[in-house]
Amino acid sequence: MKNTIIASVLVKKEETANLLKDLLSKFSCCQKVSVLSNLEEALEYLNQGECTLLFIDEDYLNVLYTTHKPVFIVPICTKMNISKIKKLMKTGCFDILLQDNLTAQLKIILGKIINIHTHYSPGSHNSEVVSDRELEYNASIARFIFTEESIFLPPTKQEPAVRILLKEILFIELIENKIHFIMENGEIYERRKSLKYFIQRLPDNMFQKINQKTIINVQNIDQITRGDICRIKDYSFKITRSFKSNLKSKLPL
Repeated sequence: MKNTIIASVLVKKEETANLLKDLLSKFSCCQKVSVLSNLEEALEYLNQGECTLLFIDEDYLNVLYTTHKPVFIVPICTKMNISKIKKLMKTGCFDILLQDNLTAQLKIILGKIINIHTHYSPGSHNSEVVSDRELEYNASIARFIFTEESIFLPPTKQEPAVRILLKEILFIELIENKIHFIMENGEIYERRKSLKYFIQRLPDNMFQKINQKTIINVQNIDQITRGDICRIKDYSFKITRSFKSNLKSKLPL
């Protein structure tokens, strides 16, 4: 993994965007810094997978729920308290940026990312580490944040937003009026959304709708039997004829 950072900024105030760009450009580890003009541009840019680090206005955090590429996300907040920090970190944010003393905060944030890069590049030596601060995230969290594609499930009244790894989703199923995410480890996440909502936010080459109530992770298929029955672990699903050709095109030869 390269010890360089490609940063982007999505904020409402042009003055803040330009200030962050100027400050970030002074760090030698920042290979590129882009200012994004709106959410549409941000989504397109993020889903290209080139961005390492995104600074974003707190009001724009819904962008988390529409991208599946791994990226360190740092919301810019005006006021902060411990409970709010915990809530933002649970949604998958990497760190928090306050309005004051930006240079010192950026040094710490970039330092943590470079340390994670170094941690996952055995034998490599990096002379551009910008902070000696110890890693605050253990290896599993660091890997989870940076190296794996994921999706954010939006919050509910009872549950916070949660970030889950795409490869660990077995299938997604509509049961009554709720969408159930069935995970490899047996966990189940429920959301009151439509299948259409999630299929539009999942990578097309990895997920396929096979009937009106089920989306499967094609990488986790164990068997397709006669009668168009798809088996994943102990689960069986009927493949509707209208989805059969699309599913077949995504299966390995």
